[in-house]
Amino acid sequence: MIQLKNISKELTEAGSRVPILQNINLTITKGEYISIMGPSGSGKSTLMNILGTLDTPTSGEYLFEGINISRLRGSKLADFRNRRLGFVFQSYMLIPRLSVRDNVELPLLYTTKSRKEREKRIHMALEQVGMLHKAKEPTMNLSGGQKQKIAIARAIINDPELLLADEPSGNLDVHSKDDILQIFQTLNDSGKTIVLVTHDREVALTAKRMLTLRNGAWADPAAEVVARA
Repeated sequence: MIQLKNISKELTEAGSRVPILQNINLTITKGEYISIMGPSGSGKSTLMNILGTLDTPTSGEYLFEGINISRLRGSKLADFRNRRLGFVFQSYMLIPRLSVRDNVELPLLYTTKSRKEREKRIHMALEQVGMLHKAKEPTMNLSGGQKQKIAIARAIINDPELLLADEPSGNLDVHSKDDILQIFQTLNDSGKTIVLVTHDREVALTAKRMLTLRNGAWADPAAEVVARA
């Protein structure tokens, strides 16, 4: 499904080139559940942003089902991101003044789906995360765990092929964290491909394959092909 070939990322600071990622190779097959962990500054969020097309590598290739992502521009890239990728962030990225329903609907507004189809998808997404009863509630009234469930519902509303989660349990208490991780497990069991970034080893171990980044490179040179039993 996904191939990263010699992905590197550099930034320029005070006239000097600073390496963020160095020759990252990774193959992700459809239906996998992968966690990427590492300390702050290891490059894991940059790698997540590249997978999500929110950032571009300095060099290397990113292939998504044979499509060279670096060749997509403008509306084609935006359409790819909206239809085929789903995002869950630590800070939820919800609009507080909107209701739960309206927050979940947002990605559908950039599609040509009918009102009836949109309502069906909203209902299904909220049902999947156990938040259908909160559909009319103002988002600002929800707890952190509830907000993250709404963020997941929004991420899956377009039935994306890849779900990207960046520290999704970082702001949550133990009970809410367990709820969120169970939702990810259920989504993966239903066939959803998931890549989760975390600094929490306990969270990382819930995935079926765990990779570790250190200083912009895999801690194990063969990490991209070694599956955890």
